[in-house]
Formats: sequence, structure tokens, C-alpha cells
Amino acid sequence: MRMHQFFLYLCVFSFSVIYACRETEDVLGNEPPPPDIPVLPQALVGNWLDSWSLSMQHGFDSLLYNPQTKVWFRGSYDPWSMNPVPGFGIQLQSDGDFIWAVVASTSTGGCQVYTAEYIKGEITVEGNTLTFSPQTRRKKYHSVCNPGNNFDRNEDTAGFTLTYTLSTTANNSGQIFDVLTLTNPDGSQIQYLRLKS
Repeated sequence: MRMHQFFLYLCVFSFSVIYACRETEDVLGNEPPPPDIPVLPQALVGNWLDSWSLSMQHGFDSLLYNPQTKVWFRGSYDPWSMNPVPGFGIQLQSDGDFIWAVVASTSTGGCQVYTAEYIKGEITVEGNTLTFSPQTRRKKYHSVCNPGNNFDRNEDTAGFTLTYTLSTTANNSGQIFDVLTLTNPDGSQIQYLRLKS
């Protein structure tokens, strides 16, 4: 008799637990998602700027190009007409999302030429290797004196891999900066900085 009562109690308890779990699922829609696990080391996460942007105290602007509206520079004529003027570099987020927004400019005899590039996608890290998987890649070339050469187009979104190193440097005022050095397979390097916190 006692065994029968125990078995009955076990069945009722199990049914109650299952029912409670189903009720929770019905109310919330799904089981709670697992906590976010960072994809990138904390030392890489943040906004990294080129030396010009950092010296001018310009902040990174994730909408140098807007993939939804297909508008460059928030509708301004060029990046230097934006208010505020943006900094150029790369934004790395802990979940692996990245935005790379850069502008290179030259001026010869009053003829300004600039190339702007915007890359957005996901990044993974293994050891000292970063693998970029772009979802959006847009490039704009603008020449004041040779407008026939101007273009604004989508670029190949094939993935690419760079190695990285982290170091520090200081300026003449004693400010200390983190330095992110990205190395291409051909050995060429790009450096970005941020004020050390």
C-alpha cells in the first residue's frame, strides 16, 4: 500500500512539474535563451581609430554609410562636412559584430580625391588570427577634378583573414594608448589606437 501511495505521489509530482514547465513556456513563448558568450576577447572590444582621428578627438561613427538607406555621410557632401566630423577606424563588439569605416584622402593642386570604404559583418578569433565575414561592403571614390572616374558601388563580400597584435604607446603628453596592429597576408600593416582606460 505504501509503495502504491509513493508511486501515485511521484506521478502527481512529475505531472505538476511538467505542467508548470509547459505553462512557463506558454507564457514566455520559448525557453529562456542561454546567456551571451563573448566571441571576442575583452582586450579587442571597442572603437579603434586611426592616428589622425584620435589626434583630432573625433569619435567613431557607425553610420558613415547607412546600409538601409544607402546614404553616405548622413547625407552630407563629404565626411568632413558632417557634424560632428567622424573618426575613421574599426568597431569591434563582444558578440563578434564589426564595422570598419575608413576614408583616405589626397589633395593635389586643389583637386581633392577621397576613397571611403564601409564594411559590416561578423568576426571570429582563433589565437592571433581574426577572420572577417562581411555582410555589407560599400566603396565610394570621389574626385573633384575628374568626376568621370567617380563611383559608389558594392564590393566583393568574400571573407578575409588578418593577424593581430596588441601593444601600447605614449604621446609627448604622457597619455597612454592601446595599439591594435592588423597584418595582411602580404605583410603590410594597419594600426589603430584608443586611449587606454
